[in-house]
Amino acid sequence: MRMKRFLHSKFRRWALGLCLSGIGAWCILWYLVPLAVSLPVSLAQPPVPGTEIVDREGRPLRKTLNADGFRSGQSFRLSEVPTSLIDATLAAEDQRFWSHGGVDLIAIVRAVRDGVEAGHPVSGASTITQQLVKISSPSRKRGLRVKLKEFLAARKLEMFRSKQEILSAYLQRLDYGNLRIGAAEAAQGYFGKPLADCSLAECALLAGLPQAPSRLNPYRALELSKKRQEWILDRMVVEAMIDRESAATAAAETLRLVKNFGAFEAPHFVDQIIAGPRDEAAVINTTLDLDLQKFCEHSIARNLQRLRTHNVTNAAVVVIDNASGDVRAMVGSANYNARSGQNNGTMAGRSPGSTLKPFTYLVALERGDTPATIVDDIPIEFMTSTGVYSPVNYDHRNHGPVSYRRALGNSLNISAVRVLDRIGGARVLMNALAACGVTTLTESAEHYGMGLTIGNAEVRLLELTNAYACLARLGEFLPWRMRTDMGVPASRRIFEEDACYLIADILSDSSARATAFGPDSLLNLPFPVACKTGTSSDYRDNWTIGFTPEVTVGVWAGNFNGDPMENVSGISGAGPIFRDIMEHLNETAPLTWYVQPATIVECAVDPVTGLPPSPGTALPRQLVRERFRGWNVPKSDASRYDARGRVLLSARYAHWLRSPENWLGETAAIANLAEVEARHAIQIVSPLPGMVVYIDPDLPNQGTRFPLQATGGEGALEWESPTLTVDRTPFGQQHAILAEGKHSLVAIDPNTDTRRETWLEVRKL
Repeated sequence: MRMKRFLHSKFRRWALGLCLSGIGAWCILWYLVPLAVSLPVSLAQPPVPGTEIVDREGRPLRKTLNADGFRSGQSFRLSEVPTSLIDATLAAEDQRFWSHGGVDLIAIVRAVRDGVEAGHPVSGASTITQQLVKISSPSRKRGLRVKLKEFLAARKLEMFRSKQEILSAYLQRLDYGNLRIGAAEAAQGYFGKPLADCSLAECALLAGLPQAPSRLNPYRALELSKKRQEWILDRMVVEAMIDRESAATAAAETLRLVKNFGAFEAPHFVDQIIAGPRDEAAVINTTLDLDLQKFCEHSIARNLQRLRTHNVTNAAVVVIDNASGDVRAMVGSANYNARSGQNNGTMAGRSPGSTLKPFTYLVALERGDTPATIVDDIPIEFMTSTGVYSPVNYDHRNHGPVSYRRALGNSLNISAVRVLDRIGGARVLMNALAACGVTTLTESAEHYGMGLTIGNAEVRLLELTNAYACLARLGEFLPWRMRTDMGVPASRRIFEEDACYLIADILSDSSARATAFGPDSLLNLPFPVACKTGTSSDYRDNWTIGFTPEVTVGVWAGNFNGDPMENVSGISGAGPIFRDIMEHLNETAPLTWYVQPATIVECAVDPVTGLPPSPGTALPRQLVRERFRGWNVPKSDASRYDARGRVLLSARYAHWLRSPENWLGETAAIANLAEVEARHAIQIVSPLPGMVVYIDPDLPNQGTRFPLQATGGEGALEWESPTLTVDRTPFGQQHAILAEGKHSLVAIDPNTDTRRETWLEVRKL
C-alpha cells in the first residue's frame, strides 16, 4: 500500500514536472524566443506611395509608380476603412484574427489534419499577422526555416503592435492586382471612388483579389472573381457579420468596373516633369492649368480636322504666364497615344521661319535705329563659302524703301537680311537669342549666315515662346518653370524696355501687316496682341507666337516625319489655333495692353524717308504717325527732296524705280543719277581679271598675302570671296590669303550695294 502511494506520488510529481516543463517551454517559445527575431524593416514606415503630379489647383495629372514598380496610395488609418471591407477580409483570410496571438493554432491543427487525410497540403494556416510579415519581407525561397522565422516574427509583432495597427498595415500592403498596392488604391483603380464609398459587394470583391491577383483579375476573369466574392459573402454570413438577405443583395449587385489606371492628363508636360531631377515628394505641384490644357488640346483637334486635307497631321502649343515664367499649358502632339504621338513638338528642334525676325529688329533699335528707319527692300547678294546667297520675299516682289515697321509687320525677308547685315550678322542675332534662353544654335555663325533671321536654324517651341515672353516683359528674362514648389527665380534685364515696347507695338499693329496679311487677318483680334507668324521655306514647319502683358502663346503645326504641308502658311495653319487660345484666355480673364512708357514720343514722318518733313515742304503722300524713343527722334532733311517734292533715292534704286514693283510712281527720283553713277562707279585696280599669281616659298608667308585695291564708291569698299579668306590690316588695307586654284573676288560698296567682280588664278612655283 505504501509502495502504491509512493509510486502514485512519484508519478504525479513526474507528470506535474513534465507539465510545468512543457508550459515553461511553451512560454519561452511563445513569449521569449520571438524577442530574438527581428521584424521586417519596411514595417517601420508605411509603404512609399508613387508620386502624384497635380496641376496648379491640385487636380491630378498622373501618379507615378513607386520604387518597386507598383501603384501605391497614401497611407490611411483603420478608422477610414469601411467595416464591410474589414469583415470581408477577415472572413476570407483570418476569421479568428481578433482572438489569436499572431499564430492560429486551431488553423494549424486543421491544416495538418486535412493534409494527412488528403496526402498533400490542402489549405494554409497563415494568419493576417503572418501574411503581413511575409509581404513586408524581402522575397526569399520558402521552407520550414523561413516559415518558423515568420511564425516568431508574427508573435513578436502581436506583442508590440495592436490588432488595429496590424490590420491597417496589412490592408495598406496587400497586392490587389494590376500593380495596385493597398485597399485605397484598389478602390480608386477598380471602382473610381474613395475606399470609404465602396459598397458591401465591392468590398467583398476587393477582399477576394489578394488570394490570386492575376488569376482573379476582374478585367479578364470577372466570373472567377465573382465566385470568390460570393464565397466571401457566404463566409460573412457564417461568421454572423451580415445576414443572408444582405449577402444575396450584394451578390446580385452589378459591379461597375472602371479601367482607371490613374489620371493621365497633359502627358507631354508630365513626361518633362518625370524626366527632370528625381523627386521623392509624395505630391509634385506643377504650374499647369488643366482647364486651359484641355482647351488647347480641343483646339488642336478641331483645327487639324480642317487642315488634314492640306497634309497637316500634328500641332503643339505652349502657354506661358509672363509674370512667373510658369508653363500653364503644354501640348506636344495632337494625340499622345497615336503613332509618333509621344514625340514632344514643344521640345523638338524645328525651323522657325520668320519668328526670329523681331529679335533682329530689336537689336537694331537698341543700336539707334527707329521703327521709321528705312531699309532697302531690293535685291541683294552675299558671297558665302557655299556660293551666292540671295534672299527672296515670300511674294517674290521687291518693295523698295520700307520702314522697319512695315518690313517687320509684313515679314519681308530681304529687309530682315539687310537689317541683320547692318547690325553685324548672324553672331549678333545668335547672342541675342542665347541670352533669352534659345539653346539649339550650336553651329558657328558662318554656318547659319544671313539666313538665320529668316529661320534657317532649328529652335524649340518652348524656348522660343519663352524668348517672346522676354519681349512681353519688355526685356526682362525669366527661365520657364513647370513646378510651383521651385520658387520664382530672379529676373534679369537683357533688352532695353522702350526698344521692346516698340517691337510689341509693331507686332500688334494690324495696319503694319495689312500688305501681306490683309485688313481682316486672323491675327487682328478684338483686343491688342503682339504676334508673329513663321513658315519654313520648305513648308514643313508653321508657327504663330504672340503675347500680351499677361501671357505668351506659341503654336507650331506640321508633320513629325518632315512631310511638307500643302498651301499652308503661319496664318492659316498655326494661326487659328493661336487665335482660339488667345480669345479663350481673354474670356477667362480679360487681357490688357501696355501703358506707353514716358520715354516714348510720337511724331509724323514721311513713310519713304522715315523723317519729319521740313517746314513748308509739300509732300505728295500722307504722313504717318510713328513712335520713337525720346532721345532718338529723327530730324527733318530738306535735301532728301527735289524742288517738285519728289523724294530723292540712292542710285541703287534705279532699277527698282524702272520696274513694275515701283509703288512710288513719279513721286520719287534718283539724285543726280548720271553723276552719281559715274562718280561712284567701282574700278578694280588689283587683281585684274585673269591675273595669275604665284605662291613663292622664298617670300615672307610664301607670298600668300595679296593686297586688294579698288577705287570709287561712296565710302570704304569691302572685299569678299567665296573661296579665299579676306583680312584687313590695322590701317584698313585688305588682303586675300591665297591658295591654289581659280578664285573670284568681289569689291562692294556697302552704301549702295554696288559690286564689281574680278578673278585670279593662284599657282605654286
